[in-house]
Amino acid sequence: MDFKQVKENEEKAVLKNKNVVDSDFWRQKYHIQGIVGLINDPNGFSQFNGEYHMFYQWNPLSTEHKNKTWAHSKSHDLLHWERCETALRPDTWYSKNGVYSGSGIVIDGKLYLFYTGNVKDAEGNRESYQCIAVSEDGEHFDRWEPSIVNQPDGYTRHIRDPKIWEKDGKYYAVLGIQSEKLEGKVVLYSSENIKNWKFEGEIAGANHGKLKDFGFMWECPDYFQLKDEKTGKIIDLLVASPQGLEPQGDLYNNKYQTGYFFGKLDYEKPEFEIRSEFVEIDRGHDFYAPQSMEDNKGRRIVVGWMGVPEDEDFPTVKNEWIHCLTLPRKLKVRDGKLYQEPISEMVSIRGEKIEFEGFVKGEKEIGKGKTYELIVKFSDISSDFGLKLRVGKNSETVVKFDFEDKKLVLDRSCGAQADKSVRKVFLGDRKDLELRIFVDNSSIEVFVNNGEEVFSSRIFPLENADKIIVFAENETKVKLEKWEWQ
Repeated sequence: MDFKQVKENEEKAVLKNKNVVDSDFWRQKYHIQGIVGLINDPNGFSQFNGEYHMFYQWNPLSTEHKNKTWAHSKSHDLLHWERCETALRPDTWYSKNGVYSGSGIVIDGKLYLFYTGNVKDAEGNRESYQCIAVSEDGEHFDRWEPSIVNQPDGYTRHIRDPKIWEKDGKYYAVLGIQSEKLEGKVVLYSSENIKNWKFEGEIAGANHGKLKDFGFMWECPDYFQLKDEKTGKIIDLLVASPQGLEPQGDLYNNKYQTGYFFGKLDYEKPEFEIRSEFVEIDRGHDFYAPQSMEDNKGRRIVVGWMGVPEDEDFPTVKNEWIHCLTLPRKLKVRDGKLYQEPISEMVSIRGEKIEFEGFVKGEKEIGKGKTYELIVKFSDISSDFGLKLRVGKNSETVVKFDFEDKKLVLDRSCGAQADKSVRKVFLGDRKDLELRIFVDNSSIEVFVNNGEEVFSSRIFPLENADKIIVFAENETKVKLEKWEWQ
């Protein structure tokens, strides 16, 4: 494609399809989504000049994984997002086949984006370039020539998704990479001046250290530290999205997975010493490639892509759009376990409230709604119980506790989505259970017991499906609060 045509083609596609997209009742109310086309990975998540900035992979021309740009939105509260001019387009020689994922960092009053430029020849052979763009106003970016060209020895051309941070006056970045043995890995680079980068070495991955076979590619790595709220210890976390894991019971049931390790990063070796099992961050159908940042309140906030690569059979494709990002979440570690909590700003969009408290046996309709927040507490548990949401003809999404198996189950099989599978997580014996649930026009996010577990899934109920039903086999005490979103 002629570089001069890139922006023009984007504008034509938006004008052609925007009216159709806007009329779609599955369009989200409080989730970042593309105005048309396909979006995926969150990129460059940062806070600059008092505003939150979110960049994200966007193909404005179709719902296929091609023509990747960096779309850009900004917000004062992480909920109300203003669309900005596209930040990066595939209009340079080193990104002509796509501006791939990366991260952002603020240095001396400027916002720097560190991203992957993708180039393919006529035979499909790939070249990868790690590149930098810099802005003084957060919206207009000057692009530098590539800082890292292709890959170090022993690896394939699959190297991408740099996540950058500063430590003791020096800059570091982790990247996902594939070894020549077709194993997914994470490598570490360093820089004294942000422009020139040195390969330090491989720090984690399949068949690295004690970790055995674990995927053919690790995408979108993220490294950060959190203080354990109970012990006070500083914990290192390495997040990655490994591709190629086989399902194991209730684990790894998506096409590709995302999870984390606790451990310790040794900058000198270098190595990330893994001290835990790999734990899936999210138990739902649609979560991948999360990116985190620390804001000026000291919160570690994460946002994920509410989708999974190579899983594109969504009913919105007919209207020329697909995918969105998750709601932002605050990460914390408590007694050696990672928790995810809805950000405090969520209360600001609460509107009309309804309440219910009492005992339920069988089914009880307690209200209606399409976009809302629920907090539900169940106690005196002795049987299966749960909620049916967005209920209507040929539509319902079920969140259920299986009393015998001691598992929470998310069932979206009754709706317009092609994937009818369920997702489960083992919770063990419970005397009570609290769920905080956020339902948008085409998604559900379930936070279990203050974020001990989370499910994120796209749902596609029919237009008038809006009933909220509580159910229990045996008499169960229920306390429910529901707020319609303003």
